[in-house]
Amino acid sequence: MFELFDPFKVSTWRRYLRIWLFIAKWLMLLLSASIELCLRRNFGRRYLPRLILAVVFYTFCAGVAPSPNSLTGLFLAGLFAALACHIFQILKRQWRSLPEPYTFSAGDSWLLGQFLKCPQTTVQRFVEPGLCFLLSLPLATVDPFLHLWLAASALALFVKEQIQSIKLTRQILDALDAKHKAQALNTALKAHQQPHGQVGQRAHRAHLPQPPRPGGHRRP
Repeated sequence: MFELFDPFKVSTWRRYLRIWLFIAKWLMLLLSASIELCLRRNFGRRYLPRLILAVVFYTFCAGVAPSPNSLTGLFLAGLFAALACHIFQILKRQWRSLPEPYTFSAGDSWLLGQFLKCPQTTVQRFVEPGLCFLLSLPLATVDPFLHLWLAASALALFVKEQIQSIKLTRQILDALDAKHKAQALNTALKAHQQPHGQVGQRAHRAHLPQPPRPGGHRRP
């Protein structure tokens, strides 16, 4: 316990680094989820707790803000309304036994992707963070808290989507490598199972002369 207060040990700095990385990770997830509520739909059921935590986190931060504005409360009301709609959508899929998305799905973008004729991944990685950041600029003088929140959320969403893209690319490459290894192993296994020296040929067995049948006659 006292090692945490010893600044001259490498292990102490490693512990502090892990703690700060953990805090930064959850700040990124909660900030990005707060604007995903407004920009996306069709969330997975196991992604719902993160959305709820994001709304609770925004409510706490807005409550301790030094100079709250009416826009801060309006954005909070919008978050609660969006959260209620998403909860109803998830429950509706369960009641009607409709096909569900990936349970940890972070949702699909609205019609912005179809309007811009862009792939879904491009919209989520670049268009959504850029749109959120542009919307935060006019609020710099009107509502500083909401301006900082939207700007930080845009940055968090951008970083999160880049990390997800890198992870997905690595998974695809790992799957391709596993496929090539399986093909090479299958080829080597087939070659190993064939008899030595008889590759491509059938094995021949010696045939002994059969005795004459009873009552049969031999030709002279």
